[in-house]
Amino acid sequence: MFHSIRRLVRFALLGLSLAALIVACQTTPVERPLASSSSTAVDNCRVVEHFEGKTEVCGQPQKVVALSPYVLDMMLGLGVQPAAFAQSANSSAEIVQIYDNPASQIPYLGQWITTKPVALGDRNTPSLERLTSLQPDLILGESFQNDKYSLLTKIAPTLLFDGLALRDGKAQFWRENIEAIAHALGRDQQAKELLATRDNYVAQAREALQPVLQAYPRVLLIGSDLVDRVFWLSENIVTASLLKEIGFELVQPEGVEFSAEVSWEILPDIEADIVMVLDWNTERFMKPEASRQDKWAQKPLLNAMPVFQQGRVFFADYYLWANHLRGPLSEGLILKSLPDLLLPTVADKKNA
Repeated sequence: MFHSIRRLVRFALLGLSLAALIVACQTTPVERPLASSSSTAVDNCRVVEHFEGKTEVCGQPQKVVALSPYVLDMMLGLGVQPAAFAQSANSSAEIVQIYDNPASQIPYLGQWITTKPVALGDRNTPSLERLTSLQPDLILGESFQNDKYSLLTKIAPTLLFDGLALRDGKAQFWRENIEAIAHALGRDQQAKELLATRDNYVAQAREALQPVLQAYPRVLLIGSDLVDRVFWLSENIVTASLLKEIGFELVQPEGVEFSAEVSWEILPDIEADIVMVLDWNTERFMKPEASRQDKWAQKPLLNAMPVFQQGRVFFADYYLWANHLRGPLSEGLILKSLPDLLLPTVADKKNA
C-alpha cells in the first residue's frame, strides 16, 4: 500500500508539472488561433511577431516549409534545410513533385540545399494538398500570401513576412525579418552572424570598387527583356540599394516612377557612366553574356551610345539581382560579383 501511495504522489506531481508548462505556453498572448504542429516538443515556447500578428512556436521545428525563394534564402542562410518549397512563376522549366536535384532545379539557392524538398509549385498558388500530406511543423511565407493564411494555419503554425518593408523610406529586404525568422527556428545567434557577415561583404566590395567609384560614379539601372520593354528601377531594388550603400550615385530622371515603362529612345539622352541592365528573359538561367550584348547592339540608338561603345553597359539576371530572392545568400552572391563585373572598366582605361 505504501508503494501505491508513492506512485500516486509521483503521478500527481508529474501532472502538475505538465499543467504548469502548458499554462506557461498558453498565457503568452497571440492574435491568431494556432494550428497544431506535428512536433511533440512542448517546451521552449516563444511568440514570434509577423505580418499577420503574433504566433506561438514551441520546440525546435524539424519540417519547415518555404513558400517563396525569399524565405528559403533566409532559412538556408540560418542553416535550416527546407522540407518543401514553392518557386517563383516560370523559374523552372519543368514541373516536379520532388526537388531531387536542387542544385539544377532551384536557381542560385539550390547549391545550398542538401535535402530533397517537396515541390509545392508556384508561390502564388502553392499546393495545399501536398502541404497537408507533409504535416510540417512550421510554414514560412510572404505577406502577399495572406489570402491563404487561414487555410495555412490549419496545416501548421504559419508566419508571413513583408519582404519589401520600408524603414525611413528604404527597403530593408531580409534584414527586416531575419531576427524574427531566426527566433522561430531557434537560430538567434546565426542571425547575428549573418548580419555581421553582410556588413563585411559590403565593406569589402566598397574597398575593391574604389577605382570604379572614382572613375565612373553614376549608374543607370534598368530592367528589360532586351526585346521591346524597358523599365526604370528605383533604389528599392536589391542591386540599387547595394550600389548606393557602396557609394555609387543612381541616375534618376525626374518624374519617372518606380517600375514605370519608358522608351528606348530616352536612354541615349541620360548622362551615366555605367549602365546596368537586369534582364528577365525566360532564357535567363542559360543565356550567355554575348547574346545579351548582341540584342542591345541590334538597336541602333543603343549601339551608338558612347557608354556602350566604351564597354560600360553590363547585363545581369533580374531574378538574382532584382527582388525575387532578397535574402542574405543571394545578396552575398551580388556583392561578390560586383567587383568582377565592374573592375574591368578601370583596367581597360589604364590600358588605353
